[in-house]
Amino acid sequence: MYATISADIVSSTSLSIDETIALKKGINSLLQSLDGKFLGFWGRLIKGDYVECLLPNPANALRTALILKTFVKSFAVNKAKEKKLFSTYGMRIAIGIGEMRIVNRGEDIMDGDAIYRSGRSLAGLGAPSKGTMTINADNAMLQPSLQTIALLVDALINNATQRQSEVLHYKLMSFNENEIASLLGMKQSAVSQHSTAAQWYCIDAALKYFETLNFYDYAYSLVADEPVRFTRRR
Repeated sequence: MYATISADIVSSTSLSIDETIALKKGINSLLQSLDGKFLGFWGRLIKGDYVECLLPNPANALRTALILKTFVKSFAVNKAKEKKLFSTYGMRIAIGIGEMRIVNRGEDIMDGDAIYRSGRSLAGLGAPSKGTMTINADNAMLQPSLQTIALLVDALINNATQRQSEVLHYKLMSFNENEIASLLGMKQSAVSQHSTAAQWYCIDAALKYFETLNFYDYAYSLVADEPVRFTRRR
């Protein structure tokens, strides 16, 4: 069982050349950091503004997606009013949860159900104003709750300011408030205020729920005119 993330930058063409180069360098650096944070993580920036990630542990998928989104939303741009879509939404993100047929980092190949799910779900997202995050799992029982979590957390992140997004990003990376204050050059009390304004406690609760889910225990199928049948995965 794997989780994959397919994501693209919202309104990336509104950025200047210098901003585009700086943002891509930042994303590549972040992907390297995540490689050390999550065992087996593999992330790549392709097609200019498209990101793909793979995680052997699906429980890490939501945190990883939010780390990516808050990083992009915290990116400073000139003439922000002309880049409102970018500043508001940052990224559109789809998480896929399922099996993988090929995971070959040496040959740069990831192929299988999970990546198909995230890729197709990203392509199916509508206007950013109707949501920029979705989860598509092979677990029909979990799917409704996972999608609800994605929609609600996404709405909170989209409402965060650039500075609040910075604070959320470092919290998602497991820095404490004193460490964040030092990194951002502000008082700990200011970090706490930004955290509260961005509704971190709600995001944290959603993450704790997601990270305690067991994506491995049961596989199940719905058969017409028959009850749900459960089979323990081996």
